[in-house]
Amino acid sequence: MATAAEIRDKAAFRLGIKSFGQALENSVSSDLDAAYDEIYAWLRSEDLVSWGETAEVPDELVHPVVGLVAFSRIDEYGVSGERAARISAGASQAETFIRRTLQDDYFTNEDEAVYY
Repeated sequence: MATAAEIRDKAAFRLGIKSFGQALENSVSSDLDAAYDEIYAWLRSEDLVSWGETAEVPDELVHPVVGLVAFSRIDEYGVSGERAARISAGASQAETFIRRTLQDDYFTNEDEAVYY
C-alpha cells in the first residue's frame, strides 16, 4: 500500500528530480500532488480504481500509478532521452495492467450465485 505522498515521491524519483533522502521543493510537491489527483480522476472516470482518493493505493497498482503520474509530468520537468523512453513505455503498459488487475479481482469472486 502507498499513500498519495509516497506515490508523489516515487514519481519524482522516477522523473529524476529527486534523489534518496532529498526533500522536494513545495512547488514541485504541489505539482506532483496535482498530477496524482488528475490521474486518480481519470482512472475513476474509466472505472479503474478500487480505492478512495485519500486512501492508500493497493500494492499491485503502485508501480503503474507511479508511472502514470511521472508520465503526466515528463514535459514539465524536461525529461528526455532514455529516461523519458522508459517512463513512456511504462505508462503505455500501466492502463492495461490496471484493467487486467481489476478484471481479475472481479472475476475471482467465488461467492455463491444469487438469483433474483
